[in-house]
Amino acid sequence: MFDYQFEWKNSGAGKVFVTGSFDNWQQINELEKQPDGTFMKVIQLPTNEKKLFTNMLLMNEAIVAAGTEDNTDKLKKEEERIRKQKEEEERIKKQKEEEERLKREEEERIKKQKEEEERLKREEEERIRKQKEEEERIKKQKEEEERLKREEEEKIRKQKEEEERIKKQKEEEERIRKQKEEEERIKKQKEEEERLKREEEEKIKKQKEEEEKIKKQKEEQEKLKKQLEDVKNALREDDELRERTNAKSKSKQTKGNKALKEELQFNENATKYAFYGLAVLGIAVALVYMLFLYNNNKQNN
Repeated sequence: MFDYQFEWKNSGAGKVFVTGSFDNWQQINELEKQPDGTFMKVIQLPTNEKKLFTNMLLMNEAIVAAGTEDNTDKLKKEEERIRKQKEEEERIKKQKEEEERLKREEEERIKKQKEEEERLKREEEERIRKQKEEEERIKKQKEEEERLKREEEEKIRKQKEEEERIKKQKEEEERIRKQKEEEERIKKQKEEEERLKREEEEKIKKQKEEEEKIKKQKEEQEKLKKQLEDVKNALREDDELRERTNAKSKSKQTKGNKALKEELQFNENATKYAFYGLAVLGIAVALVYMLFLYNNNKQNN
């Protein structure tokens, strides 16, 4: 056995296989692709054969690397087999590609169908969502209308309650006002009654005072009358005294002129004083009478 390095410098190839009489044309040796694009591999070959026949397969294309006339038929058969194999592989590849295409088309159809179903589902969900939103909107609108209706009813109720409260308040104020007016009227009536009572008491008091005053005036008049009577009596006594004096003067002419003059002077003074007293008494009686008339007129008014 010895090592031999196979090399292929076609960088456009995808895979490269080497086969030959050394491996009974089994195509099991694949060359390794290098970074520069070449394919190479070291393979152990037998040393007991005079000639080795090899073949390289490049992208399923057979390339004869070396051969002899003894192996021409075998190579042709191998090439035919490889050609048929390539055709079969090409057919299988096309079939796979067709299957892949059909599969992709089926997948695309299924995908489109799913997308259509998904679209219809989304549209249905969107329709249901919009329907629910519309129902929710209608529900909220109804709730809002109900709320506004309740608020309006509550407002009207409160307004009526407020009007009723104001009415009751006014009635209560009117009642209190009337009660106060009645109390004020009763108070004024009581005050008026008290005033009338006081006036009546004052009137009775004044009447009593007036009666007392009239009584005193009567007593004063009686006193004045008595004094007048006393003055009259004094004047009468004075007249009597004069008469007695004249009688004495006639009977007693023997008494002295001096004593007679003194007695006459005394009698004249007594007469003069009595006259003055009567004049003052008359003036006092007139003043009392005028005061009595003035008080009666004032009381009557």
